[in-house]
Amino acid sequence: MDTKTFPELPEFINFLKVRLNSPLPGYKAHREMEPMMNNKHFRQFAPKDDTKPSAILVLLTIDKDSNEYQVLLTLRSNNIRHSGQISCPGGFTEPGEEPVVTALREVREEVGIHSDNILIIGKLSDLYVQPSNSLITPVLAYTEYINDLNINKHEVEEVFLIRLNTLLDITVFKREIWNLHGNDVEVPFWDIHHSTPLWGATAMILRELLEIYTEFNMLKMSKLE
Repeated sequence: MDTKTFPELPEFINFLKVRLNSPLPGYKAHREMEPMMNNKHFRQFAPKDDTKPSAILVLLTIDKDSNEYQVLLTLRSNNIRHSGQISCPGGFTEPGEEPVVTALREVREEVGIHSDNILIIGKLSDLYVQPSNSLITPVLAYTEYINDLNINKHEVEEVFLIRLNTLLDITVFKREIWNLHGNDVEVPFWDIHHSTPLWGATAMILRELLEIYTEFNMLKMSKLE
């Protein structure tokens, strides 16, 4: 997308455009939100030969009242895969389709945001999701405003925005023992929704974004000293 639509990009967005061209936290950040069993990591991070490519749109905007950065999240409906979970808009890529095209198509189909309102910043680290045998490419993007959504109720139950600073608040970060597929698993999650925890692949991807956001904040503070 032509950046002339955004003549004055926010400082963090300009930072991201440069930062995403350098090595990313990736695996290290993902593991911070990875469930564990018997105090051990058990998730597979290496994709298989038949792994299906997919993409999500991690869409940032700014809260006009607080001037804080936010990310758009959806609560998936009970009609689709991974029902009832918090996620970013996304889905499987079609043959020959680039991840950016997939991400933009999915955000339009799920919540009605069109690409002419979106600036693509770059990509975060890929994440392999074993239960769905998919390799997710997180496409990071920015929009000046989010309004007049056209929510696809077949796929999306709810759309909401969460501040990055809220995800950094230690009071919303929790760990609990859940029974998953007959196993007791220690699950890290963010308690930021009235009915549904933010955990799993979405949380792992957002953890990497938070690592980069923390880098940005530390750099700003060092310039003030």
